Amino acid sequence: MSEIAERTQAADDAPLLEVKNLKKYFVVGKSFFGKPNAFLKAVDGISFRLEKGKTLGIVGESGCGKSTMGRTILRLYDQTDGEVYFHGRKISDLSNRAFDKLRPNMQMIFQDPYASLSPRLTVGEIIGESALQHKLITKSEYRDYVLGVMKTCGLQPHYFERYPHEFSGGQRQRICIARALALKPELVVCDEPVSALDVSIQAQIINMLKELRASLGLTYIFISHDLSVVKHISDDVGVMYLGSMVEYGSKERVFDHTLHPYTRALFSAVPVPNPHVKMNRILLKGDIPSPVNPPKGCKFHTRCENCMEVCEHVPPVYKEVESGHFCACHLYNTAEENAAFAEQIALERAALASAEKNGHVAQA
Repeated sequence: MSEIAERTQAADDAPLLEVKNLKKYFVVGKSFFGKPNAFLKAVDGISFRLEKGKTLGIVGESGCGKSTMGRTILRLYDQTDGEVYFHGRKISDLSNRAFDKLRPNMQMIFQDPYASLSPRLTVGEIIGESALQHKLITKSEYRDYVLGVMKTCGLQPHYFERYPHEFSGGQRQRICIARALALKPELVVCDEPVSALDVSIQAQIINMLKELRASLGLTYIFISHDLSVVKHISDDVGVMYLGSMVEYGSKERVFDHTLHPYTRALFSAVPVPNPHVKMNRILLKGDIPSPVNPPKGCKFHTRCENCMEVCEHVPPVYKEVESGHFCACHLYNTAEENAAFAEQIALERAALASAEKNGHVAQA
């Protein structure tokens, strides 16, 4: 088999999207000489694989880095470290000019349908502008093509000449979806696309997204706070806390056999529509720590009811606990890992005691 054929076969076997140890740090402090000395670790070592035609739901508290992760994957933010592969091709190191050719295949639906649409453009211009820019259509095909996309997303033809301020929130979100789909993408990052909408409109948008995935063969990264929506639309689920992925697996495994204490607390907050069922709510103590100065060891140990000594000193390993079910928690350490961590803690204590002793001697 030739080298070109081998590369083609490898690309065919690869998942649509693969993310390895992705990091995005923002500089929040500099020294007197202008050198960065403080960082906000918005995304801190995320890894996952997403197969074509699947939907990955991302959940977590506000400020945990969900939206930043999506924007960094699409290179709306420059990554700090890590690798991103699309169809087996490493895109994280491509030049901007080379990535522009791939950009139509990776689109985003933004959270706020009011802020993400230009008030100076008509609906037709908003949807068709990018398709013209990337030369997917000619000017003669422009109107018919845009009207076809609008019809797919449930927008009436007479909306073509109207402006965003003339529409409701649900209609604006349909315009945002149509704008993303106009480029015929394979991957769509949905950044809380229904959080600003009322419940009835949410159901319409979610059902439309599911229908479009089936008819167009789309792949979604669906970011949301609403766990019921994530359970309805997702195939796989990833749970983020303070910039890190703490649990990842199929929807059935994550919801029915939850591993991480944070995921259990998160799921316990979901209301049950039955007044006779008593809620066993897990209340987390304290507030979410600052991503600028995260706790040593496990980032969740300051709020965890299962906290052990090793949690305060050593970050847990993100590993496959069950087949296809990943978790970062010391509750699932092997005996060998516990022995290694205990030795590491003992060495740290010895080094600290020695430093304190030398400090007292120097003062004397």
